[in-house]
Amino acid sequence: MNEEIQEFMIKNEDGKEQKCRVVFTFDAEEKSYVLFSLIDADGNEIPGDISAMTFDYDDNNGEMTNLQPVETEAEWEMINEVVLTLLDEFEEEPLLITVTDEEGNDQVCEVIHTFASEQFGKSYVLYVPATDEPFEERDIFAAHYVPGKDGNIEELLPIETDEEWIFVEDKLNEL
Repeated sequence: MNEEIQEFMIKNEDGKEQKCRVVFTFDAEEKSYVLFSLIDADGNEIPGDISAMTFDYDDNNGEMTNLQPVETEAEWEMINEVVLTLLDEFEEEPLLITVTDEEGNDQVCEVIHTFASEQFGKSYVLYVPATDEPFEERDIFAAHYVPGKDGNIEELLPIETDEEWIFVEDKLNEL
């Protein structure tokens, strides 16, 4: 499905126009709300919080008009509840893989990040045991992997050189 990206302009505190991208719209308490992110000059979303405004629909062309700041703390609390509900609904299930240790025991693990290296011509995966322990208390493991046709992890292989380990550790530190 190819959904059209909706964007609109607002004036920032300096009176300059700022491009915004619609993340989600919803109606509540007889008002319409738009959740949006800010867009930089290159057309990329600026990392940071999603913001919100109220708006009216123009029935003639279906566009948003009369954009206004959210006025009350109660509205912001309601918007935060909507955002948390959306995050819960759209949270992806973790990608799980089965790893066999040196003794031949299988352990289910959760993939936390995959990345490739042009320098080494390999793909790498960072993963943790899939347990009920808090994430911060689980050991992080790394491996080189062979990607399948659909991009899935087909086979795990050991990281062989010190240079590769340095590269992988640098990637881990960036997360």
